[in-house]
Amino acid sequence: MHIKITGKGRPIVLIHGWGMSGKIWEEFSKLMKNENKLYIIDLPGMGKSKLIKPYKINNLINKIHEVIPEKVAIIGWSLGGQIAMKYYLKYPNTVSHLVCISSTPCFINKSGWEFGVSINFFLKFKKNLLENSQKTLKKFFKLQIQDNEAGKKIIKKLENYFIDEQPPTKEGLEKSLKILEDIDMRNDIKNINIPTLIISGRQDEITNHKASIWMKSKIKKSKIFIFDMTGHIPFIQNQKKCFELIKKFVGP
Repeated sequence: MHIKITGKGRPIVLIHGWGMSGKIWEEFSKLMKNENKLYIIDLPGMGKSKLIKPYKINNLINKIHEVIPEKVAIIGWSLGGQIAMKYYLKYPNTVSHLVCISSTPCFINKSGWEFGVSINFFLKFKKNLLENSQKTLKKFFKLQIQDNEAGKKIIKKLENYFIDEQPPTKEGLEKSLKILEDIDMRNDIKNINIPTLIISGRQDEITNHKASIWMKSKIKKSKIFIFDMTGHIPFIQNQKKCFELIKKFVGP
């Protein structure tokens, strides 16, 4: 698994979301690397990481465990937040802090859970991905950002990064989407027993901010911050504030 290591200081792992790579943290990591040693991961089939077999969540977590230090803080965004929580649940003694950005314990609506996306939306998205992965990625990027001038610039940057320069493999997209489909941590969340910072955007159309509020109610040592006018990528849309929140939370 490819991992970029930069900076000096407290070790922090950054895990990106579906369809992206560690490059999504490029600007944000510049703020962090002066005081932290960053381990920026490319998930399998994305960025510079090759596919793994089997492409299952437990194997993915084991692969991450092989390349990061024994005692770390983990920042996970979207799917990366789910992976971060799963990682802690498997290796609880190796994680000091969790930061879950725009994440959820369960991505799809199920019985007793209405803070995900509808199964019909998900299945249509999956079908479109199989037919035309680049077109589907572009639509996915547009879901994450508000339709204004600033948002259009961010979308263009995402397209340049993850479609033109370093596109994910089709199989990587499919396999990681399957992880999103299968993960349901609603019964496990209560077992997270370390300081956890939950960050979300009220305008997020991919992971409902109400899922973040629910997580806050279940994780004993958690704090929450919700951006009112922000979508799915608060660490890009509100970079400075996100950095300040995380710096204060993780500490020196």
